[in-house]
Amino acid sequence: MRHTKWRDYVKGINEGLIPSGHLIKEAVSRFEHFLTRTDMYFDEEVVDECIDFISTLKHFLGKSAGKPFILEPFQEFIIANIFGLKWKSTGYRVCTEMYMQVARKCGKDALLAAICLYMMIIDGEASPEIICAANSTDQSRILFNYITQFSLSIDKNENVIKHYRNFVKTPFNNGICKVISSDASKQDGGNTSCFALDEFHEARDRRMYDVLKSSQAMREQPLAVIITTAGYNLESPCHDMYELAVQVLAGVKDMDNFFPFIWQLDPEDDWTDPKNFLKCQPNLGVTVTEEFMMSEINKAKVDPTAEVGVKTKTFNIWCSSELQWIKPEIMVQVMKDIKLEDYAGYPCIVGVDLSSVGDMTAISVLIPIEEKRVFLNWSFLPEDTYKNHPNRALYEKFHKAGELDITPGNVIDHDYITNKIAWINTICSVTAIYYDPYNSSQWAVNMTDMGYNMQPYGQNIGNMTRPTKEFQRLVLSGEMVMQKSSNFLWQIMGASIKEDANQNIKVIKTSYNRQKIDNVIACITALGGFLKEGGIATDFEIFSL
Repeated sequence: MRHTKWRDYVKGINEGLIPSGHLIKEAVSRFEHFLTRTDMYFDEEVVDECIDFISTLKHFLGKSAGKPFILEPFQEFIIANIFGLKWKSTGYRVCTEMYMQVARKCGKDALLAAICLYMMIIDGEASPEIICAANSTDQSRILFNYITQFSLSIDKNENVIKHYRNFVKTPFNNGICKVISSDASKQDGGNTSCFALDEFHEARDRRMYDVLKSSQAMREQPLAVIITTAGYNLESPCHDMYELAVQVLAGVKDMDNFFPFIWQLDPEDDWTDPKNFLKCQPNLGVTVTEEFMMSEINKAKVDPTAEVGVKTKTFNIWCSSELQWIKPEIMVQVMKDIKLEDYAGYPCIVGVDLSSVGDMTAISVLIPIEEKRVFLNWSFLPEDTYKNHPNRALYEKFHKAGELDITPGNVIDHDYITNKIAWINTICSVTAIYYDPYNSSQWAVNMTDMGYNMQPYGQNIGNMTRPTKEFQRLVLSGEMVMQKSSNFLWQIMGASIKEDANQNIKVIKTSYNRQKIDNVIACITALGGFLKEGGIATDFEIFSL
């Protein structure tokens, strides 16, 4: 049987018939792009086979008990992505990992259980090993109970699927599905073909995830399925994966095998407005009602202490006590694949955040073009700092991507900064260099002697207020063009706002002490110089984007 609801979903998103946040729009756009790639093909028969199999399963809870599991359009869309896209060279699935973040009561456990059963019974993998994991054994058993009840609905007499307390077996293909303990240290040695990791936002570290991923090394078509709601901890491995998903969907990072699906409100949306509910709750009217969501809003209004819980669970919004300044999904909208040579001959302003010891130094270039403000960035890190830093793996990725220069020694040699600016000046005319005079006096003297227009720009809160507000306005209005960079996106994720009694503001690091914001500061410094020279800025109220 040909199933077309996933096609209807794609059409509905593209034509605006289905309210959706931009992250789902990007997922749809990415899927359509994959359909056109010459190295991939779409196996519609397998998609239909999977949907047909799921429709044989029967629900066992509430008003749907005893009824077949008929996938909703958004669920068919997920299945089409996971199982339909394949490599022409091997015939293997493109997707090896799926990340789904959605509000609670969306039927995610049922979908997750159905995928696990399909992988164990129908997929065709030899000796399939399916793992149900979560942050506690009790949480894992919720998913396992779905698998058990679904399997009994199609094989009540256990002719094919054998049930035991902590596992289910399919002797015909030597398959097994089991619950595992939350203790990652006990999980080595597996040969997992598919694992389902539920409520990942509660994970304190990524050890369980890493162990399960490494156990898939011998499989040719492994599948990892991570399903979660948003959470509170912005330093958690789940939030790291969320940030990765945002970058992949925006095209900042290329990871063909990673398929994110994130149903959330756009930053400008009013979370209390029912017209936006479908953006975070795609199963609205099926497993959850508008009345329920309104009751949650009313609860938050009556009891302000409940607001964070309602936002994270019912509306899938990451929340923290700290104010993240510009959210990554907003920043990526102004990021473009540009290089300095694209603007040869234009005048530019340079902002420098010069490290005093063995830390990161940043250079940012601002090129004002008509109604746009174009920013490009360079970062520098001493080799000794790079080798011994807890962020080494991350810095290595930035370095390989050409977004971070590693310089010899244990401190930044100022000659590297000087030479980079000299190179910039051969392409664009450097009209002024703005820098924090703290610990930069001798370098500034040397640069002045070389003929550069050096302008001190202190990083006190009074100086930084106007350009900080203007930077945010440029992002929100789309008047900014920012060079595409995972390094800069990572830094903007770590930027929060400090405000004084007079509503002056400046960007500071979040409490996470390994975070860097040097290029963010350099951009704001360059923008501050531009405004000081007469650039026009609109007074703009600061808030979290």
